[in-house]
Amino acid sequence: MTEWINCEERLPPNSVYVLIARFDTRPKVKMYFIQISCRYNKQWQDDRDGEIIDPKYGTVTHWMPLPDAPGIL
Repeated sequence: MTEWINCEERLPPNSVYVLIARFDTRPKVKMYFIQISCRYNKQWQDDRDGEIIDPKYGTVTHWMPLPDAPGIL
């Protein structure tokens, strides 16, 4: 089973697909599926469309690699 990884412990490499969890300014968690282009100044950029997950709206605290695809029956 894939588990959440704390960003303070380890960051994912660029150009991989991951799930990220961001705590926004309200006590909520938002999750995103992104392909990481780059990370800088706590901003995460999605390689697919260039969208930046801006830290002023909440901090990305955890990420998770995607699980393996299901086998063909």
